[in-house]
Amino acid sequence: MHPSADLCRTAYRQDVPSSRGAAVRVLLTGATGFIGSRLLEVLLSKGHTVTSIVRRPRDVPGHVVVGDVRTCDLRPHVDAADYVVHAASVTIGTPQDLWLGNVLAASRVAEASASSGTRLLYLSTTGVYGQSFGRFGDPASMQRRPSSPLSTARAAAEDKVLAAGGSVIRPHVVHGPGDRWVVPPLARFMLEEDAWLGGPEVAVAAITAQRLAHGIAALLTRPALPAALHAAERVPKPVADLVEPFFRSAGRSLPARVLTIDEAAARLGPQGVSRNALNMLGRSSSIDADAFWYDAASPAIQAGGPVEPSAEEDQL
Repeated sequence: MHPSADLCRTAYRQDVPSSRGAAVRVLLTGATGFIGSRLLEVLLSKGHTVTSIVRRPRDVPGHVVVGDVRTCDLRPHVDAADYVVHAASVTIGTPQDLWLGNVLAASRVAEASASSGTRLLYLSTTGVYGQSFGRFGDPASMQRRPSSPLSTARAAAEDKVLAAGGSVIRPHVVHGPGDRWVVPPLARFMLEEDAWLGGPEVAVAAITAQRLAHGIAALLTRPALPAALHAAERVPKPVADLVEPFFRSAGRSLPARVLTIDEAAARLGPQGVSRNALNMLGRSSSIDADAFWYDAASPAIQAGGPVEPSAEEDQL
């Protein structure tokens, strides 16, 4: 349900000391989410000025504005920014909920950004391709074929951003501390079944939320971006590395038995788990993410990625 207020109001300004680098003024949506919260931390640590739009008052560092991007007046806040990073999304609910939470929100952000001339970056997903495994090549040449209400809404949200001259980032598997939707459910299923999904050799196009945040922060200082970028590490991540901490915490060894995708679908389908979701972690994938890590105008920038994974990211 939309709030009745039509204004985004400043809730508070919490001063955060700048550490380094030329400051970019960023308007951020989704700052309390799994990825957005990491992005907020990284942007502030690099000395950027961040204004976060949140639907309810939260203890969020930096400048905070309370409002719903679908209904409130965004223009004053967009005008005050160098970049809008739209990292908010709705991933559960009815098809109408998904449409309003993704398409309407992106439309209003894109409209305000285009009118203001402020650069715009949207955090999307490889789900817009309608495939969840295999090779994800150059995003400029891949065709989107969304196959669910969510991926259809995310693709339509992309269209709003692209029509406004913005860019979209499409990560595949995002994991790390705070993940509740990707790796933990897989690990629980494997523990319950004492079996691999797909096999122990599966490796997927993946990136931690922290690494993704550092990569996005680096993009904001580039003079220009392609319309679409993939985001993942250059080398696929073995699923065994993702689930091993869960087995270790349970005092269990990694399984020897293997469940096929068909067998897993028969068990989990009645619970609403899609075959696409099973394929995402039960079949191998790789991705062309060179444009995310390398600036074509300055190839030396970001060579090898912005940061090394922290010890925290190895603990799930």
